[in-house]
Amino acid sequence: MSISPRRRAVSLQSLAVLFLLACGRTQPVHYSTDGGDELLPARLPDGGLACVDGTLGLKPARPVVMLVVDRSSSMSQSFPGTGATKWNALRSALHQALPPWNETLELGLQLFPSTGANTCSVAAAPELSPVFQGVDAVLARLDGTGPGGSTPTALGVESAGAALTSLRTAGSAKALVLATDGAPDCNANLNPRACTCVGGTTCSATRCLDDTRTLERISTLAASGIPTWVIGLRSSSDAVFVDVLNRMAEAGGRPMQGTQHFFSASSQQELEVALAEIRRQVGTCHYLTTSVPDVGGSIELNLEGDFVKYDASQLDGWSWVDADNGELALHGAACTRAEALPLSALSVVVRCAAP
Repeated sequence: MSISPRRRAVSLQSLAVLFLLACGRTQPVHYSTDGGDELLPARLPDGGLACVDGTLGLKPARPVVMLVVDRSSSMSQSFPGTGATKWNALRSALHQALPPWNETLELGLQLFPSTGANTCSVAAAPELSPVFQGVDAVLARLDGTGPGGSTPTALGVESAGAALTSLRTAGSAKALVLATDGAPDCNANLNPRACTCVGGTTCSATRCLDDTRTLERISTLAASGIPTWVIGLRSSSDAVFVDVLNRMAEAGGRPMQGTQHFFSASSQQELEVALAEIRRQVGTCHYLTTSVPDVGGSIELNLEGDFVKYDASQLDGWSWVDADNGELALHGAACTRAEALPLSALSVVVRCAAP
């Protein structure tokens, strides 16, 4: 996909086509704008929206969220001074926070470990696939289960992410909300003699800190346009747990500003505040266009008639979230400005192919 500043024609600088041996499908093609240094991924030639030339409006993308919830045995512990277990506090916070989500997004649920499974197992399919008006089903499933098992965070993220990745709707801004009270474990491939042990000085492989695999799963999803918000249910100041949570929040692409990057909660009230803020952020400044240029074409985004630059670093400007589905996002000052203006202030100019 090429970007044309102020309707400047785009010339193809470089074109690299690779074939996937497994299915014969081409990899994304990379090319740069005339005189520019940005490398932009082109659409896959056998999928995506049809291209229509012209100036088009945008519409907001409806969020699709997977709750990824830790139900390990430590969730039965109480927050200090509250008398409420972390599991019950989380359920109560979700009962308060989720109902307003019912009419604004699609919601699904992944528990880890899965209900009815052994201490480290997570089913390949989520407990509940994301659906519109799915809040009641999510709350009922949480009310019908309880804590048990270890903390296979990587497997929970992997399963929830796969459920979102498989959705090919053109109307969604996909995201994970991960709530956990413990450092990830359950990786039988780790060396117990050389690892950091979770909750002790000696352990088996499945009690080793599984931070590398978990961070890889979260980073891979973020790179594909699926961010992760991280909530840490804390009853102590465990340095290992805090460090892992910070790195998970950074890997998820939605860290909080400051020294602590995750949403910390040590009570039901703090959980409610965290969930309300995450809902405010999920899907913010994500929009959909009905036309995406072909390879060699160009797209220009305008806000109140002003050109908005393409910014792959996602700091200030716009970038593709999923070009095949026509989903893009505004970042930084561009997002802040768009939030204060009517939707009609946003438009794209699409040219299907180079002249």
